[in-house]
Amino acid sequence: MNPHHRLSASDDMEEPLPGFLVGGPNPGKQDGCEYPSDIPDECYADVLASYASNEVAINWQGLFTYFIYALNASLQR
Repeated sequence: MNPHHRLSASDDMEEPLPGFLVGGPNPGKQDGCEYPSDIPDECYADVLASYASNEVAINWQGLFTYFIYALNASLQR
């Protein structure tokens, strides 16, 4: 609900723009945000400031888009 994404944060809508994939758990915690756990697969914070775990980035979107198109192509055979 709170991705590190400027367009979603700057509009007056409560919900973010739909369809984005965020990075996910990041035990490095480079952003200085509070995380609920030190366990690597639970190091995720759904807050706007968490760029380390909650960022929308082209590298995540590219892989996600490729996967969806590849899955769709394989199902249509």
